Amino acid sequence: MFNPLDNQKAAALNPFHDNHYAPPAFIKPGSKVMVEIDSREMEIAIFAAYDYGLDALNDEGREVLNRLIAELKDRITAREVAHV
Repeated sequence: MFNPLDNQKAAALNPFHDNHYAPPAFIKPGSKVMVEIDSREMEIAIFAAYDYGLDALNDEGREVLNRLIAELKDRITAREVAHV
C-alpha cells in the first residue's frame, strides 16, 4: 500500500504513530477537485517544493503550501473553506 509518510519523522511528530496511515476515501479516482491559487507566493512555493523538495522551503513557503493543502483537503472532504 502507498504510504506517503516517512515513518521515522511521523513517529517523531506523533508518538502514537503505528506505521499505518489509511485515511478514508472521499472521491473517486479521476475526479476533478478545484482549488484557488490565491497569490504569486503560493505559485512560487508550489514550484519550489516540486523542484527542490518540501525540506527546501522556508517557514513562509511551508505556511503558504499548508494553506493550499488545507483548502484542497476541505474540498476533497466536501467541507466549505472559511476564508479569513
